[in-house]
Amino acid sequence: MKISFYGPLLCVSIIFLAVPAVEASESVDVQASKNVGKSFARDGSSGAKNQKMSMFKFWKRLKKNSKKNEDPADSGKPAPKPARDIFVWFKTYAEVIGLVERKAFRSVDFSNFIQDSLKSAVQQVDAHSSFFAPDSFKQVMESATGEFGGIGVSVLTKATDDEALAILEVIDGGPAAKAGLKGGDKIVEIEGEKLKGLSADEVVTKLKGKPGSKLSVKVLRDKKPKEFTITRDIIKDQTSMCFFFKDQGIYYLSLKIFAQNSAQQVSELLEKANDGQCKGVVLDLRRNPGGTLDSAIDVAGLFVPKKSLVVVTKDNKKQVISEYRTSSEPLLKSDRPIFILIDNFTASAAEILAGTLQYYSQKSVQTEEGTQPIMVFLVGVPTFGKGSVQEVIPISNGCALKLTTMLYYLPGDISIQARGINPDFTIKPRFIPTEEMKWITEMYGKEASLKNHITVDEVQKGRKDPVDDDDEAPVKKDKDQKKDKKKKQKDEEEKSWEEKQKESLSQDVQVQASINMINLLAVARKHIPDQISSHERALKFLKENYVTDDSVTIEKVK
Repeated sequence: MKISFYGPLLCVSIIFLAVPAVEASESVDVQASKNVGKSFARDGSSGAKNQKMSMFKFWKRLKKNSKKNEDPADSGKPAPKPARDIFVWFKTYAEVIGLVERKAFRSVDFSNFIQDSLKSAVQQVDAHSSFFAPDSFKQVMESATGEFGGIGVSVLTKATDDEALAILEVIDGGPAAKAGLKGGDKIVEIEGEKLKGLSADEVVTKLKGKPGSKLSVKVLRDKKPKEFTITRDIIKDQTSMCFFFKDQGIYYLSLKIFAQNSAQQVSELLEKANDGQCKGVVLDLRRNPGGTLDSAIDVAGLFVPKKSLVVVTKDNKKQVISEYRTSSEPLLKSDRPIFILIDNFTASAAEILAGTLQYYSQKSVQTEEGTQPIMVFLVGVPTFGKGSVQEVIPISNGCALKLTTMLYYLPGDISIQARGINPDFTIKPRFIPTEEMKWITEMYGKEASLKNHITVDEVQKGRKDPVDDDDEAPVKKDKDQKKDKKKKQKDEEEKSWEEKQKESLSQDVQVQASINMINLLAVARKHIPDQISSHERALKFLKENYVTDDSVTIEKVK
């Protein structure tokens, strides 16, 4: 069985571990791994007399089998470099184990020895690949299928050797929020166990548990350790929120993740846009880590013609593995503009939707009423750039391998890996983040900032030899972060969730910019409709008449 993860792995939700697609086909790699495992078991468990030479026997048999399987037509030709590297260093690995087994003063548990070495090695493949030991894999699968409680936070991915797991957001009213955790906190211990040596998936599994059970965590905040006891609960996440800007006649919908009902929520807003009373819609995909790809495709189907290509997946030979197309007729029957907000935490399925609609906005939709432009504009900053697909492949001895096996490509053969999607209008957020949030943004706010990520050059040129990681970005300091901290915290606690969201939107410059541009288009539609009759003309009109954070030409008056 091969389990494919097409959803986000930038932000790992403590609420659940989504398994969007399951392919019921036997993996060749899985079968090969089983055969190797059986061979090692036979050679390594033949009694005390043969224990000293077990790994050397395994190496000889492996070498013998590899020669037996060689193609006669290729005899005499040197093996490809990757194959030579594998056998040369596999022999060295076997020699190390053999020497430790025979000569080490301390007795070694080789089961843990090998599992730990695999866990450390597999993360070198790329930023999202990892090895699951039997216990970890069992816990992950159980938590994915059963009913488990969580603590109500969204966290960022981590490398196995990282000492902390950063919290991106804390769900309002959830267990973590009630206990006092905040966005920007860095978890360093769970139940007294340090996180170094654990993958993000393993940490997430440890945070989950039976509803009502207690969990102790230690976090770093302002470089100081703090301990919290949290009572797990079933998390009812606020996956979306919708507001109406009454004076402007504009609807706002925020999608925190692509869930089963996301397409229905967007369709209801488009119905309102179709009635002619609405000036436009703002769709907020900021901090949306993705979710189920099928949901994002269903949303795309509300805008573009039936059977339109949304995304394809390609393997390391750039061969197309799967194509994903829309299955419904477009619901949008109005020229009312749709402004999509994106940021550097918009990832995976969310940036696929944004990029796809940006691509089709340059074309026209064929509806029953005839040809009509898609007025979709992207506002904000470039997206994260998570353009890869991971598969969790069960292997021998109850272990599993999470491996990046494919990349996403948008229509036009565009890869988003380590690039992301660029907005039509650059509008940067106007707030001063805490030191912790600045650290998160700098260290994890881009696919390209992750250790051992798949680079743009690799996407363009194909597979290549590993390269050294760049030095990590320095952590900047914010001296003013503690100003009026206690008073602000008290005020925030007294406000309801709805009041907090309304206040946040009223001060959100990206939302404000989108509303102002929608109003500008509404005025143009009334007085100079020919200047915004197509997406291209509307884009040009807005760029000429609305100043954003994009570069502008300024000349000195002499």
